[in-house]
Amino acid sequence: MGRPIVVFELVDDLPVADLIAGGVFVVGCTLPVNVDCDLVVRGARDEVVVPARVVWVDGERGAGLQLECDAEVKQRLAVMQAMPAITVDELPDAVDEPEPPIELIDPFETPAEPAEAAAPAEPAESEVERKFALNVQQRLRGLTLHQQLKVARHGEMAERIVLERLYGKNVWEALLHNPRLTGPEVARIARMGTLPRILLELIVGNGTWLQIPEIRRALLANPRMGTDQILRVLRLLPKPELKLAAGATAYPYAVRDAAKRMLREDK
Repeated sequence: MGRPIVVFELVDDLPVADLIAGGVFVVGCTLPVNVDCDLVVRGARDEVVVPARVVWVDGERGAGLQLECDAEVKQRLAVMQAMPAITVDELPDAVDEPEPPIELIDPFETPAEPAEAAAPAEPAESEVERKFALNVQQRLRGLTLHQQLKVARHGEMAERIVLERLYGKNVWEALLHNPRLTGPEVARIARMGTLPRILLELIVGNGTWLQIPEIRRALLANPRMGTDQILRVLRLLPKPELKLAAGATAYPYAVRDAAKRMLREDK
């Protein structure tokens, strides 16, 4: 017998970061706790199957699922939410004679002008991205510590990502002082199990960052979080998310225990 299948419709007001971070509440799901299943996330023009486990059940309302998202799934989820629904304008006009199959147009791509002669094929986007990433790596490899910190504080996103992968803990603090650092970048650093407590405190002390669910979950998954830091993050969680935290095995025992105590105190 195969794994149970749960269908979830992706809506505009659901931050895709919640799904990517690994948690979602599915209304009407009747599976019991600790059951493994496949979550079918349906968007306007695509669907993605994500392995999941039921970690919390709320009576007859539904269940909270913990997802296992790899890099490819995260990218597809982000693209799915960005795609608008198919409109009437995109459908073909009625004709008597059969027409060739319709190819849906990428809403973010400018239609190409008809060419008189076939132009040479351009490199695929993935190939261009790989070459760009390779160039950035070559340029940033072998920097002195002073140069590393300078790029970390003022560099663009592509530079920051490569820099963190190349030099790790050497540039974490400088990256966290870059005013253009994005939420996913902060979350990546917050997940590091070797992140010093002083840098965890820097992230926990930033109220703007703590408003981002992905960053909160990354912090709670870090085993080096102190009790006071855990409580500060848990106090910001909505009650359904707090219930998920109390049963999420991906979180350390200290986080689950603190979440359970907070739920008991609210009763």
